[in-house]
Amino acid sequence: MAIRSPKEAKMHETIIRALAKVYEQKGASQVLTNLDDNSAVVQGISVDLIVKNPFTLHFKVETETSVKEGEAIAWKSIAEKIGTFFLMVPEPLKQEALRIINKNNIKNIRLCYYKIVENKLKFVNLP
Repeated sequence: MAIRSPKEAKMHETIIRALAKVYEQKGASQVLTNLDDNSAVVQGISVDLIVKNPFTLHFKVETETSVKEGEAIAWKSIAEKIGTFFLMVPEPLKQEALRIINKNNIKNIRLCYYKIVENKLKFVNLP
């Protein structure tokens, strides 16, 4: 689990809430996060967001300082225990995330990213 500054922790929370809202507005039957309680847990593995509509999607959200080699352990664990999941990273770090994924031979991971355009959070490559 990444150690984040208070500012980055707030950004992490904002991204998760905004992403959850996207799927709620699309009519997802269930959206679970780990923000208010520990409900986004599968087989003992904690992710940031679970969306059920009708397929189950699992998301792990990273921020500016958490796209690191050390996080590959968590990513690999999620991929091996849960299966395919979506890794949400800041747009400028998508190449670094890909490098880490490839270096650690992590399968079952799909990359999506976010960026801020005109003070608004934009998601790219969402399932």
